Amino acid sequence: MGVLVKTRYSIGDTVWFISHNRVQSLDITGVHVCVEPDENSKVEYILHFNSGWVNEDRLFKSKKELLESL
Repeated sequence: MGVLVKTRYSIGDTVWFISHNRVQSLDITGVHVCVEPDENSKVEYILHFNSGWVNEDRLFKSKKELLESL
C-alpha cells in the first residue's frame, strides 16, 4: 500500500510569498513531504538555497494570486 502525494510546485518553479512584510519571489530548490500514519501529508519547500523550509500554504503561483489572498 502506498500513498500518492501531489505537490502544487516542483523544483525550478518560481513562487511568490511574503517575508519581512515584503512581497518576494524565488525559485524552489527542494521539496520535503511528510506523510503521517493517518495519511495526512505536509509539504514544504526550500527556496533558492535558503536555509529554512516554507509551508506550501504560504506560497503562490503569481504575485496577483498572492495579493488576492490578502
